[in-house]
Amino acid sequence: MFKFDQKNAISTTFLPPIERVVEFIPRGVDGVMRVLSLSVDGKALSHAVNDGFVDVNGRAEFKLIYLDLDGAVCSANYNADFSVRLDGDVTREDQVNVCLKVVEWSVSSSDTLTLSAVVKVDGNVTKTIPLNILTGAEDSFVTTDILTIPTHIATTSYSFPVDEETTVHEVQKVLSLDTKCSLTSAKVTDKVLDLSVDTVAIVTYVEDGIIRTATFNVASTESVSIEDLCEGDRVKVTPYVKSGRIVLHGVTGENILRFEGEIGVNVDVTRLEEIEVVKDLFSLTHHTTTTTESNDLTYFVGSGYYTEKIQGETTLPRGEDTALVGVPATTVFIAKTLCDDGLTVEGVATTEIIYSSGDDLYSARAEIPYSVHLDGDFSDTVKARATVIDSSVKIKGDKAEITLTIAFNTKCYVPHQINYISAVELGEEREVNRSGLSIYVANDGDTPWDVCKALTATPEQIAEQNIGIAYPLKQGEKIIYFRRITK
Repeated sequence: MFKFDQKNAISTTFLPPIERVVEFIPRGVDGVMRVLSLSVDGKALSHAVNDGFVDVNGRAEFKLIYLDLDGAVCSANYNADFSVRLDGDVTREDQVNVCLKVVEWSVSSSDTLTLSAVVKVDGNVTKTIPLNILTGAEDSFVTTDILTIPTHIATTSYSFPVDEETTVHEVQKVLSLDTKCSLTSAKVTDKVLDLSVDTVAIVTYVEDGIIRTATFNVASTESVSIEDLCEGDRVKVTPYVKSGRIVLHGVTGENILRFEGEIGVNVDVTRLEEIEVVKDLFSLTHHTTTTTESNDLTYFVGSGYYTEKIQGETTLPRGEDTALVGVPATTVFIAKTLCDDGLTVEGVATTEIIYSSGDDLYSARAEIPYSVHLDGDFSDTVKARATVIDSSVKIKGDKAEITLTIAFNTKCYVPHQINYISAVELGEEREVNRSGLSIYVANDGDTPWDVCKALTATPEQIAEQNIGIAYPLKQGEKIIYFRRITK
């Protein structure tokens, strides 16, 4: 008599972020006269989802450039593994994505060389909520509504190679490689996702006894086949650097510096499914009791891609006879976002600068606070990611003037409440109304549903006997219903 459809809605929640201090004491470093650069990347190695918490195993990757006690330029890479626990509204059945970001780092060499970083860890949770929804009823008068349900369509991963090369004179040593990527567009057609990703790799090396940096910018366009993908689906794309390396080849005096990397992409596809559901009902033959449920959902609605330039400067401690040597690493951190006629993003960008003063090498760290405004329509809940895709440093006297281009990727989420009938209880049979005539006095705004339910009649019967009736009714209007009385 009653038809129910089973649907799985999805809803996104966010785990409260935590910060963890990671320290590492390098072994095998003979002596450090001066640290020239320290950069740190963070990555999640694995995570385990439990009821009420998520255990995360992560890694801080330290990249150090320094002068040894003889004044020779050296470099070293170190990995420091750590674990943290994220507490929050999560169960073992939920899907969890974990994000790590290094927000601060420092190096201390007073007695023992100590590398430290502050890693911010957070995550988003996708919950699957089973729904039992009334979509039809026989021998009943019903009102219907359109219910919008966010549903999960597909989750997939994809990777592709990136590479670029340049010719230099002669490389004695590669010191460090800093690689980042950002999404610039994602377009959906039936069964195909077209992606554009920019990759930036900064390699610091020694050429003819001099520290130099080279920047590789690789623009990639990739098409990802997803069987169930349809135009109009919401696609959440997260790119990341899987690996990167520098390969040297060529001949003496004419070396080829080649960057080879692999970019990974995580893709989640959701769809807003619309179904016709029964909003209310009554049976002409039986008393009925309905159970209505309500679910508060949050779902992903779309992404945005923006680039902004910021500028700043820093004082160089050794300001006489200075010259820029290289910029081995840049990073950017988002402190907060504010939705107000667009999106305001605030944070700090950090640049490591190596410069020469006379015959010696020195370094300076520039921290540039920024506040940028992004135009567009944004929801109240926005998650933003920032990546430095270009940098320019000019030294004027004892000042370093810095210009950074930052790519911002935004993901917007909106709250959504759904109400539906989840159960119907069929009660006793209705007593037959033996009255041949019933008159219904309308309230202002009454609909056919109100009239039919009060008189236990069908809309067709009411319309047939009340020619010219117009809804909504006005206060005091009378509706007449004649019944055929049978023995």
